[in-house]
Amino acid sequence: MIAFVIASVLATQPLISTGNDLGGWFVRDTEPGGIGPQHELCQLFDHDQYQVVLPLAKRPIALAVHDQTLWFVGASDPPVLYRARLVENQATGDLRTDPRGRAVAVSPLEMDGVIRDIVILQDNPVLIVENEGIQCFDLGGNAVTPNLPGEEIHVSRLGDKWIGAVSNSHALTLHTLDDGLWQMGKSHEINGKLQDLIVHDGWPLFIVGHENAVDVIGMQQERLVKIASFPQPSGRWSVVEGEALRVIGVERNGTTTAFEIGWPSGNNTDRVELTEQFGSIEPVELTLMIVTTVIFFVLATIILSRKPKNMKKNSR
Repeated sequence: MIAFVIASVLATQPLISTGNDLGGWFVRDTEPGGIGPQHELCQLFDHDQYQVVLPLAKRPIALAVHDQTLWFVGASDPPVLYRARLVENQATGDLRTDPRGRAVAVSPLEMDGVIRDIVILQDNPVLIVENEGIQCFDLGGNAVTPNLPGEEIHVSRLGDKWIGAVSNSHALTLHTLDDGLWQMGKSHEINGKLQDLIVHDGWPLFIVGHENAVDVIGMQQERLVKIASFPQPSGRWSVVEGEALRVIGVERNGTTTAFEIGWPSGNNTDRVELTEQFGSIEPVELTLMIVTTVIFFVLATIILSRKPKNMKKNSR
């Protein structure tokens, strides 16, 4: 078996991100020259903040979320699938990993091809792999879909169906898996390069980049509908599906920005720079801090009250 080829992918990957009704998650780079991990798996927190969920030594290859579990593939040789269970802080509503700040290694991944993404099918992760086309495999290496040939290909789930977007020479075609075969739909002309395929509110959405701009294009009844446009963010970026559509951009200097795309209006909110939210203190942690502080002051008072007596004894 040949391990996933990852080196060439990391240089061209968009921002690693995922989302669901609980929120959005993305991988940002820390500021160059800083001490500690080079990357951080973060949760969007409110409209202008993020919270670090996991520090990471290497940028993951792929990331997915299902219910309250994060799945990601670490960039090692061979790559390893990790799982991080999320628990909610009842006092604040923010999510943290359990154990806190840790992920569990599930399985090394060795098969032919380059991993592109993760899709959750019936509570289990499915790997989207590129090897002379795109094909999906379960963790045992069994094919879940047949190979879908083409150049620029992105695969996702639309309800209970697999869909695949194929773009060649500015022509876009949506394929649907039916009875074990990819069924090709109508071909459409697009102005730009297909960057991603996401599903929101029952719509397949094509993220198309051209020059320094990005279009979000939906499809209904084999007709393309332009939903929104925005200037391409600096650094790595992606459109994250969740309760809302959010565009996140992460620069190498650590700057992280985000804005929302209104649905179905397509209107964009103002872009804001995200600041880090350090989270709230759990009741147990707060109690421990208070007890520790009280003990410190008690000990300090005892030591200081004894010091003058010792000085008088030494002066005799």
